[in-house]
Amino acid sequence: MKRVGFKAAATDALFIILLSSAMLAMAGCAVTEPQVLPISNREVAALSAEDVVQVMLRAGFSDEQILQLGTDLRNELARSGAAQINVEDKVEAIFAVNGDYVYVSSRLRGSFLYDLRKKLATDNQ
Repeated sequence: MKRVGFKAAATDALFIILLSSAMLAMAGCAVTEPQVLPISNREVAALSAEDVVQVMLRAGFSDEQILQLGTDLRNELARSGAAQINVEDKVEAIFAVNGDYVYVSSRLRGSFLYDLRKKLATDNQ
């Protein structure tokens, strides 16, 4: 068995301390990238690109946010039937499919229905 000197042990201990500190610092970092999170729902719908743009504009999202998040929103509504969009740890909007409608609750614009048959949004406040 090789004897480890004090210098080698101190270097190893310092490395472990620095690595642990870096891991703890990364664990405490908040997610700043906007996210689309799935929510379980009984009904699903495959929205067209036009539907996604219209519903996100009405909910108060910018063109850049629509480009960044629109595909994920469409995929989650087709897969799980509902989705939540978080921006900087805040819930910006929740979208849920129910029959021929997408129910939307937005932090900026309130609640509304989007009719998938008529492609017209109607107030539901």
